[in-house]
Amino acid sequence: MRFITAYSSLPSWPQALDALASQVARERARADTVTRPNLGLVYVDPRYAMLGDDLLDGLRERLGVVHWVGGVVPGVFASGEQGIESCGVALMLLQLAQRDFRVFSGRKPLPPLSRVWRGAHSVLAHGDAEQPDLDELVAELGERCEGHDVWGGIVSPGCGAHFADALLQGGVSGVAFSSRVSLLGGLSHGMEAVGPARTVTRCTDNVVYALDGQPALGALLDDLGEPRRRREHEQWRELVPSLRDVVVGLSWPEDGPSQVPAGTAPVLRGLIGIDPGAQGVALAAELQPGMQLRFCRRQTAGSLRDLLRLCTEVRDELEQRREARHAAGHASPADAGPPVRGAVFATCAARRGSVLHAQWQLLHSQLGEVPLIGFEAAGEFSGASLQAYSSVLRVFAQDVPV
Repeated sequence: MRFITAYSSLPSWPQALDALASQVARERARADTVTRPNLGLVYVDPRYAMLGDDLLDGLRERLGVVHWVGGVVPGVFASGEQGIESCGVALMLLQLAQRDFRVFSGRKPLPPLSRVWRGAHSVLAHGDAEQPDLDELVAELGERCEGHDVWGGIVSPGCGAHFADALLQGGVSGVAFSSRVSLLGGLSHGMEAVGPARTVTRCTDNVVYALDGQPALGALLDDLGEPRRRREHEQWRELVPSLRDVVVGLSWPEDGPSQVPAGTAPVLRGLIGIDPGAQGVALAAELQPGMQLRFCRRQTAGSLRDLLRLCTEVRDELEQRREARHAAGHASPADAGPPVRGAVFATCAARRGSVLHAQWQLLHSQLGEVPLIGFEAAGEFSGASLQAYSSVLRVFAQDVPV
């Protein structure tokens, strides 16, 4: 059965709540939607943050759903509607077996394994950008997750409010799903590499000074194709426009630290400054000698191609599962309807505007008219890693894989 989505951009919370309740009532009347939702995802514009716990209390009272997770984010959108430039609230109502999900936070950690809770296989998480050890918290959450699949994003910087059955500040919260909840999807970024992979040979904190034994800033400018004449001291300001779209992919080689699984996908980080005197490049990440680094550029066309690639993989997997069920004689009435119960999309807030609208249209064209909710993030979680300038898609399939 399909999940339920609703959206409102009305600035008054009572009016917005009325609009959400009306949409939910209409959706519940459909024959193919869930009738007894027990978990809600909710994302709201920062102007709703002042409501605090009253926001969740209102949702519980009007919609009859006890458990809520989500956060205050830069922009929200749901099922064809979007409020990227205005005040908005988007929600999705899910109906899952009680044994197959657990809401968690620092106040209420994930419970140990038991007869009624088989453990986390996938985790939708929301984090506070002001949390100093956010990377470590997300990685630790991944270690506790059987599928090492932690996805979601960072809520609005400066606000940091996220929901896990209560309004929270700091740390990480969300909802964990058991292996019986069938999820597909992955990460999309669409960066264009502008140079080869290089090894960090000298760095301090978040500044790299040498790559493969050569000045890091010189390597960056070589990869960007900047002529030598523009590298004189008085020309640095002229280089700034060419650096604005630079992103860095960081990874460890296969013989890297033992705590880093071999073949771990690169993480993307932004370039935040240069030091012409010391030939340093400052990144939004802590660095260590031995890391591999590759300079890339953000690319609109590339991001759409990569999202198309991800959607194609999801559709192919859904079709393979359908064929496997038929071959095994496990076909059910659900095979005649949409194979997707709902989908969640988190995308970098830097992609707002025409890029985000194009992404949203592509999702609808590739996934069809499925319940879809999304939010802008200040950083994205995927595979228990913190990413940047990326998009994360997860699709709830109708069935557990055969």
